[in-house]
Amino acid sequence: MSQEKKIVEDISSLLVNGISQQHDIVVSEDSILKVWVKELSFLDLQGAIKEVVVMQPNGDVEIDIAGYWKYMLNTCIEKTEPALSHAQLYALKPDIANQITDLLPQPTELMGGPLGDGLEG
Repeated sequence: MSQEKKIVEDISSLLVNGISQQHDIVVSEDSILKVWVKELSFLDLQGAIKEVVVMQPNGDVEIDIAGYWKYMLNTCIEKTEPALSHAQLYALKPDIANQITDLLPQPTELMGGPLGDGLEG
């Protein structure tokens, strides 16, 4: 017997909550960088696609991973302690930047949605 599913009663459970979550990024044995990451909405993720896919005049498609990460750092990182500018975020050492990007949606997540559908055609 299949039980009929009920309609969602709490609409807020369907929405991005707008509250950023604090994460500690290990910089050294005795120091951290605090990073506040906000949850992205559906439209935010669609904006990322525009930053990733570059259509060439000849019809070729290029994937711009650097553009993706710039978009994600700008969109997801609400603040840091100590305060870092966008230019400073882009200039982070790879081991520190990798810890931050591990907290963010990955490019491969876009491949399963509308981007993947468009590229398979």
